[in-house]
Amino acid sequence: MNDIDIETSQQDDRKYKLITLSNKLQCLLISDPTTDKASCAMDVRVGHLSDPQNAEGLAHFLEHLLFMGTKKYPDENDYNVFLSSHGGSSNAFTDMESTNYYFDVSKDFLEGGLDRFAQFFINPLFNEGSTDRELQAVDSEHAKNLQNDAWRSFQLSKSLCRQSHPFSKFGSGNLVTLKEKPAEKGLDIRELLLEFHEKYYSANVMKMVIYGEESLQDLEALATKYLSDIPNSDIDVPQFPGKPFGPEELCKILSIVPVRDGIRSLELQFPMREIDTLYRQKPGRYISHLLGHEGAGSILELLKQKGWANELSAGESRSCSDWSSFSISIELTDLGLDKVDDIVEVVFSYLSLLKEKGVQQWIHDETATVAACQFRFLSKRNPMDYTCSLASAMQIYRHSEHILSGPYLIYEYDPEIISEFLKYFEPKNMILSVTSKSFEGTTTEKEHWYGTEYSISDLTEELCKRWSGATIENQIAEGKLYLPEMNDMIASDFNLQSALDFPLDEPRLLLDSDKCRVWYKPDNVFDMPKVNVMVLLQSSIVSVSVVDSVLSLLWTQIVQEHSNDFTYLASMASLHSAVVNSSRGIELTVSGYNHKAHILLSRMVKAMVGVPEKLELSLFERVKDKVSKQYKNFMFAQPYQHAFYAADLLLESTKWTIEDKMSALDSIEMCDVLDFSRRILGRFHTEMLVHGNVSADEAREMSNIVLEGLESSPPLSSTMPQARIVKLQDTTEYVYRMPEPNIKNTNTSIVSLYQVGPMELAANAVLALLHHLLKEPAFNELRTNEQLGYIVHTSIKTSGDNIKGLLFLIQSDSFDAIHLDTRVEAFLGRLRSKIVAMNQGEFQKNIVAVCQSLREKNKNIGEETSKYWHALTNKSYDFKRLDLIADEVEKVEKNEVLQFFDKFIAVDGPRRKKLSVQVFAEQHMEKFDDPVSDVILLKNVEDLRSADLYGLPKTVELSGFKI
Repeated sequence: MNDIDIETSQQDDRKYKLITLSNKLQCLLISDPTTDKASCAMDVRVGHLSDPQNAEGLAHFLEHLLFMGTKKYPDENDYNVFLSSHGGSSNAFTDMESTNYYFDVSKDFLEGGLDRFAQFFINPLFNEGSTDRELQAVDSEHAKNLQNDAWRSFQLSKSLCRQSHPFSKFGSGNLVTLKEKPAEKGLDIRELLLEFHEKYYSANVMKMVIYGEESLQDLEALATKYLSDIPNSDIDVPQFPGKPFGPEELCKILSIVPVRDGIRSLELQFPMREIDTLYRQKPGRYISHLLGHEGAGSILELLKQKGWANELSAGESRSCSDWSSFSISIELTDLGLDKVDDIVEVVFSYLSLLKEKGVQQWIHDETATVAACQFRFLSKRNPMDYTCSLASAMQIYRHSEHILSGPYLIYEYDPEIISEFLKYFEPKNMILSVTSKSFEGTTTEKEHWYGTEYSISDLTEELCKRWSGATIENQIAEGKLYLPEMNDMIASDFNLQSALDFPLDEPRLLLDSDKCRVWYKPDNVFDMPKVNVMVLLQSSIVSVSVVDSVLSLLWTQIVQEHSNDFTYLASMASLHSAVVNSSRGIELTVSGYNHKAHILLSRMVKAMVGVPEKLELSLFERVKDKVSKQYKNFMFAQPYQHAFYAADLLLESTKWTIEDKMSALDSIEMCDVLDFSRRILGRFHTEMLVHGNVSADEAREMSNIVLEGLESSPPLSSTMPQARIVKLQDTTEYVYRMPEPNIKNTNTSIVSLYQVGPMELAANAVLALLHHLLKEPAFNELRTNEQLGYIVHTSIKTSGDNIKGLLFLIQSDSFDAIHLDTRVEAFLGRLRSKIVAMNQGEFQKNIVAVCQSLREKNKNIGEETSKYWHALTNKSYDFKRLDLIADEVEKVEKNEVLQFFDKFIAVDGPRRKKLSVQVFAEQHMEKFDDPVSDVILLKNVEDLRSADLYGLPKTVELSGFKI
């Protein structure tokens, strides 16, 4: 067994140990006595690059099937039932070279979870019945992604590489590759899967992480007991020598037709050597920092000035053990789409600057300093996210003390390696992709698996020569490209404030007037030199009309554009800001190291005030165009997102359709934005929270920055936002049907909402417990057994500030919406008897799981801030609500759950109120007009606007919170 001294963050109070078991399984143990969740993750070093040619998608299929029962626990649902009963969950994903499995569970049940988890790698069953059903699940997952531009782009890249290289494979798989093609060749897919599992699932290529409250000694005992029997075949880690892109595949230009109307993008992709072994130097980070810079002298700054681009990102886009690629992605304007050659010349002009100036140590040192601070003050994460990422990292930083620090720190300055990497950035080593709907009807090729239409041709010698010789003195660059200045926003003061005699779990009211409320909470929990400043300018102006709603979005994006030169520098120093519109007004946030947070806050306020003086017509037109594309892109979102949105449109009194927003946008002129700026900043009420490593006096100073900088008048009662929700009628079912806007999307979706209404703590506790009791059975029955669709989801939905309901969501490429709705009702019909049959021990176990989930501790200051801010913005000021609900859950009896179910959910319930939103794919439209009985069929989203509304919540007395 190994005992490597693992490099940890100075703020990390957990204990770590890296061991290797007798079967050569490497395991990272993490002891955290403060955790309320345990977690495990296993990364197996085999992915879809290892798929056999006659069964592409096999690694992904195995990932699905592995969870379906083991010799020790043959019930295929035992694992999920155990986790759900103890507040846990699980997931998995298949990548190119790895497959990662992970779960979490309440801290007291790590051993039971680990025992079941380990059996998947020791003796899985791969039952015949499960095989057929999970084949359908894999096919449904692929169908879900067919209209996703990111998936389509990834597979197109794979299809254009050398077909002899495994990167060319179709990693998702579907019924064609996993059932039809193997059957045509007389192959049994289950036998292929068993062979694949036996060949690659060997302990010596697996990496395991165990996270729990136990001591390292006890965790090691658990690892030894449950993981030592995983078979070890001493296989070699799969290798894929050779490069997927050679001279014949490079120096190309692609014209691609996207799914979404709003996409106009340019991507420059440069294949290069592998980078995993260069984690100490991280040459890609130095290069991406400069190419992706957004401040003065940057590529993006120049492109914005010319009106050619809105966004730019640069960085490693693929990373494998034998090769990688670096991409520069640019979101174009309509004008930029006609200037692609010039834009590429700007990029190569900047690259020539980097090569000419040579590697600058001060830039390296600056990025290394920020990285060191980031690792030093790394916040804790959700244990399941943490174990999942660490198991993957162990494959890269093998037998290394840098498992934790490797992804963050830059250990060495090596200008030669950076210079060597810059040599890859040449036209001859590039694939240039231009994506736009304007290519529709003009392309010559179609990708096999997703049907992406495209054309491909060689870059001309003339263009390559032009770009290779580009310099910053050329006519296009105009001498406006240069290296960034030193970053003045990097924090250097990390001293911690003392916070004695202050509550640990709620903020206090620092200032309360007719113009503002300022709340304050020092960080007396995590001891981090960070602060979160949340500001809400409350005003109904943002939602008085559809025009004002659109204007609020335009205005916030213009503020972001005006502040980009300093917010980008701040973000590079881990100090972040945002200005966004919401139904309640305008939200301004600043978060990160507290040392210079007040500087960023002041600059953001000045940017908000300065909109009228600074706004130019060219920027207004570019932002208007950008917003237009955002609206158009939503029409090509997933069907379940359209169903969610339609449900909100039906129930919320101040929401508008995307079509109405697009129509309003067309009529808006720059003068309208200027008028909106005057109106929104003229009269509002400020709700503000300062939470973190600052004193009360410093919090007051921050509030003064906002209040004195904006200088607003107190609001009128009529200008304060009010969230009003439609009150559905008891014993009534409403159905709203709509065609899926994207006719090429084969998926149908339903959202069924059982509205309950505003709730006291006791009733909320019963709803929370009922949802917990049905969540796992709903997934098992509707998705695993009935295979209704890849997406099956349940949740408690809150409409407005406080109107609760029970929600079911299904998205399916196999069944129409009416059938889906029928199956949800059938499930609910069976649910009551399941609850009745549950013995008291099982019922109590679920109560404990719900309470533990509600009482789960915040992992970091961001989570803590979010809970406070939610209570402030919904005006409940109930900062301990989750704990209070947990107290009520402990008192719930089974008969109370049944009474609640009979009252609000059962088909004959006296208080049942159901809204079913049904989105029909083109293939299911023959069912669209099927008659429905005993329901109110809604024809338009406005049909409920004249219905009764729920009353507003009672005003809360706040004097007890004052300091």
